[in-house]
Amino acid sequence: MEVPEPKPNDHAVALLQEAPLRELIAARVISHVVALGQAGGYALEVHFGERKAVLASSRGGPRTFASLSTVAVLLQRLGFPKFEVDASDYRPGRIRPAQPERSAAMKAGKLPKAPRKSAKSSK
Repeated sequence: MEVPEPKPNDHAVALLQEAPLRELIAARVISHVVALGQAGGYALEVHFGERKAVLASSRGGPRTFASLSTVAVLLQRLGFPKFEVDASDYRPGRIRPAQPERSAAMKAGKLPKAPRKSAKSSK
């Protein structure tokens, strides 16, 4: 469970993947979590000891949540249901760009259907 150590004059934020966050929560070292408002959603800032880190996405940048309910569901699932909200920099908007072609295909029923799960028969 290694959390990157920021350099003294480095203003980059340490990123924390979900698995190490789960371990920190299980070890009861998290003091508090803040949902930080930003353009289009919220990022999670995790405080532990004298350090803090931002929850990372699987692609390496800060993970952005479109709504506070999504933040709440994740933190409940991880076992840390309390969090603060700092909406001072929140600006409504989309996290990802709209996909009008996909929307039109969905409305027209032209997207391929997901394969149906077959029930396993027990013999």
